[in-house]
Amino acid sequence: MKTITWVPGTDAIHDELFDQLREQHYNDHSHRLWQNYSRKEFDFIRPVALTIYFDDDNIPEVCSSISERDCWPKGAYRIHNRVWKCNNKKQFLRRVSPSMGYSAKSQIEWLKENTDCKLYFISRQTNNWDEWMIEHFKEYDIHFKTDNYMYLTCPNECDDTCWQRIIYSGDESLLAQWKRK
Repeated sequence: MKTITWVPGTDAIHDELFDQLREQHYNDHSHRLWQNYSRKEFDFIRPVALTIYFDDDNIPEVCSSISERDCWPKGAYRIHNRVWKCNNKKQFLRRVSPSMGYSAKSQIEWLKENTDCKLYFISRQTNNWDEWMIEHFKEYDIHFKTDNYMYLTCPNECDDTCWQRIIYSGDESLLAQWKRK
């Protein structure tokens, strides 16, 4: 297994592979958020880095990105953004899979080495996922916290899907600078 995280446009081979995998996922309309993986929507999130996790047979298993937005505090980055499984698509997992854990570790290390990251987070529109994720990411020595707020994760405050729960790690003082409800 190996995980690669890089800046879009700096690795032609992995850029092409990532885009092919993104396009395949976009064309699979069985995923409830398949529209989020169109070229237009993916470019809208302005990824600062891309990640591919490869299994022991060098087959891509998970893809995701790291992003930042103007509606978040400066120094806050979302990891596992637009994450999807391109292989090993188990419906129900009893724990965070190695592909998800090692992808997160790679993204966190990349942020520490390449950015001004003060806080990184994962967000979801759904409820009742955060405590489970916090507990199971500990297996990878990744420690998150959560609170009872919904945070603005995209620029449209009138869109209910832009208000999401987060799990986070880093400088908690940034949370007070973030629109939340």
